[in-house]
Amino acid sequence: MVAPQNDKFFSSVEDLAKLYFERGDVYFDLYRGTGCMYRATGYNYSNKAVVNYSTGLELVPKDVYYHYRLGYTYHFMRRLREASEEYHKTLELEPPQPVTVEEFDLVLKYAPRVYVTPKEPVALKDITVVIHPDRPLIEYSLFWEYDIGFPDDNDPSDHEKVWIEYDSKSGKTVGVYTYFHGAVLSTKAAVENAQRNQQRARINVQWGGHASLPVGWENIPPEKISVKYAHIKKPIQINDMNFRYKGDKKGIQMSNHPLAKAWPNKFEGSWEEFIDFSKYVDLPKFIKEKRMVIKSRWPNAVINQYFLAYNFRPKQDWPMDSP
Repeated sequence: MVAPQNDKFFSSVEDLAKLYFERGDVYFDLYRGTGCMYRATGYNYSNKAVVNYSTGLELVPKDVYYHYRLGYTYHFMRRLREASEEYHKTLELEPPQPVTVEEFDLVLKYAPRVYVTPKEPVALKDITVVIHPDRPLIEYSLFWEYDIGFPDDNDPSDHEKVWIEYDSKSGKTVGVYTYFHGAVLSTKAAVENAQRNQQRARINVQWGGHASLPVGWENIPPEKISVKYAHIKKPIQINDMNFRYKGDKKGIQMSNHPLAKAWPNKFEGSWEEFIDFSKYVDLPKFIKEKRMVIKSRWPNAVINQYFLAYNFRPKQDWPMDSP
């Protein structure tokens, strides 16, 4: 019998570890969902998440999911050395797999058609691709040179994601999911558009901020653009494109920061120009040149350990998962 914790007895070490892991998940959700907005509160929540995850892993040191979860927490906190250590342990326990020629061809087949506005000031820097080992699902991570909204965050890239789900029998695209400032957007129109265009989904990219938009994004009600954390009752609302246009017209954040000296101070143009996604970015060409393609369940870990020598902001792994 395991020693009591809060007047409760546990029948196994695994049950006790589960309690610590669940507490860690609660604190991590509080940190990302509310706490990280406030330095003191966020610091408290994030450190409690680390303590609980670490304690659980002392009890069950081969739990691959929670080594990854701890690495993700460290990464989110920008404790990069510790994040890399946990990502390394994750991939030791569950090594990624190299892709076959056929799988590389699939990645090119479903590569999104990416469009930016003619006024977009930022270039695409890198592209990594992760194939899910069990689901017909591909993650395309786009790394832009920077995000003009946050020149002081010290991340040398702006990390955005697009996920494509396909039917392994018919070969048709059946799901298009995009990362939009924390929310995951998906529309039926995006799937239909992909099927009309050789299964390649069209993705429009927000000026300067690089949030990815599926076809039909205009018809998504603002109240549906939100993030639902597992341990926070109320979804957290995300500002829509109209709000961001008004903000960018007034001026970008930290425009006087030394890192922002070469960037535009605001968006110069109309709403029609803000959503004029007419400049094509050749993603298949980038993929062929970079060849950063792998099969794994743990996208942030493989990007950190196998692909990029610079830091990036970790993002949600798969569209069906809780963030």
